[in-house]
Amino acid sequence: FPRPVNPPILSAFEAVWNGLAVAGTWWTATERVAIVAATRRALPLPLGEAAPDTAGLSDAIGPDGLSPLTHEVVRRLAYDAGRITREWATAVIERMGLGYYVETVALVVQTVPIDLLCDLLARPRQDLPVPRTGEPSRVVPDGLGQEGAFVPWAVDGWLGPNVARALSFVPEDNSRHMGIVRSMYSGQHFEEMVWRHRALSRPQVELVA
Repeated sequence: FPRPVNPPILSAFEAVWNGLAVAGTWWTATERVAIVAATRRALPLPLGEAAPDTAGLSDAIGPDGLSPLTHEVVRRLAYDAGRITREWATAVIERMGLGYYVETVALVVQTVPIDLLCDLLARPRQDLPVPRTGEPSRVVPDGLGQEGAFVPWAVDGWLGPNVARALSFVPEDNSRHMGIVRSMYSGQHFEEMVWRHRALSRPQVELVA
């Protein structure tokens, strides 16, 4: 970077990038890298253009290893998240599968902040890693339940902000996501009402966010 960047941020970035190169809970490493590549190619819709109806999008795998449906999910997550409704998410999950959907969300929310900071600080985006071999674990964690979210998340005795449990279905990606949140945003203690590790106060930070 051409300007100083706090070491914890760089460490969180490295953890995310290393995690892209290995098989996830549901997607293979090749598919994970392809999803991030699709996120980078995605574009916002022109003003006034209706979003595609996912019911009309194919599940057939394209040359990059992803289906048109997955590409639209990635685009919506990256550029049109304000129009994600429970009805839309339910329909997409029924076709993609719950684990695949949650892991796609996790990949988008981990990598967009990294690319955006590179863009803002005039640094070239990091090259995507070479995928490694290996199979997804397909393990569903214990202690998940339906508690108002679009997907199951941690419910047993949960204390803390919802952002910290939103991706409970894919715990390793959730951990890397929270590394981004802590290093770039909240610090170690999200629940503290006064933050002293930022030049801005917490109310100012929350207002900007």
